[in-house]
Amino acid sequence: MEELIRILLKWWKPIAIASILAAMGSAIVSFTLPEVYLSHVTFLTANPHIFDRNSLFRTEVGENPVYLFGGGNDMNRVLTLAESRGLENYLIDKYKLYEHYKIEENNPQKEFYVKEKLRENCKVLKTSKGMLRIEVQDKEPVFAAEMANDVLSRLDVLNKEIIMEKKSDMIKIYEQNVKERKDNLALLKDSLINMIKRDPEDTVNINMMESMVETAYGKYSSLNTIYEEHQAGLNQNFSTMYIIESAVPAVKRHKPVRSIIVMTGTLLTLLIMCFAAVFIEKFKDFNVTAES
Repeated sequence: MEELIRILLKWWKPIAIASILAAMGSAIVSFTLPEVYLSHVTFLTANPHIFDRNSLFRTEVGENPVYLFGGGNDMNRVLTLAESRGLENYLIDKYKLYEHYKIEENNPQKEFYVKEKLRENCKVLKTSKGMLRIEVQDKEPVFAAEMANDVLSRLDVLNKEIIMEKKSDMIKIYEQNVKERKDNLALLKDSLINMIKRDPEDTVNINMMESMVETAYGKYSSLNTIYEEHQAGLNQNFSTMYIIESAVPAVKRHKPVRSIIVMTGTLLTLLIMCFAAVFIEKFKDFNVTAES
């Protein structure tokens, strides 16, 4: 330890000069780096079951509750959509990212570079508190905030399309069944009318046919009600996201953190110079020993 202190005291001037120069150089470099601003949106996914017909038109008391917020599968679906080509192409076209990121249009790899830049500057991640967060960084604070909010809006659209796609298929099946029951009801009504016209005294068969018509009407009415409720659920205007905090333009830059750059450069130079001083002195001692 005493030997180390002796070496460092011997070399203190070169070490100090190099450290000062490193601090000045790091400061100059830090001021040449572009300022980047970060905006973020914090949100939760909605439970897709709250848009089901059973939840929207619940009539019985004591049924199992449907929670507002989605679970892990719903969050993972949104995270997957955030990495989709559909979202990336939407942002590239709307915000003219080739021009914004200064990527030449005639570059054969322009699509690769613009998407890499977009993924670097726009991220959707899960927070430690179980929420989702959209982070967008850019040299323009207003641009970053607008894109962050727009990413959430677009994810909402894509998520809703997936949720509603299967519901649309199911509604088509209900629509076909309703049509079949309506046609069957019309046939039974026609048969009843013809039976009354043909033999109004045949009350036994007429009563049986009336009972069949009533049963068919009940089945048609019940199924048609379910179909209309599903249709109403599909046509409703809703969001599949709960916004906890919207993005606003940042007033303070996210990076570069100039103090950290200067301290890192200075400390790294200090360590390198101390190591170099010890190495040189030890190398000298080794040569002296070897010569003697």
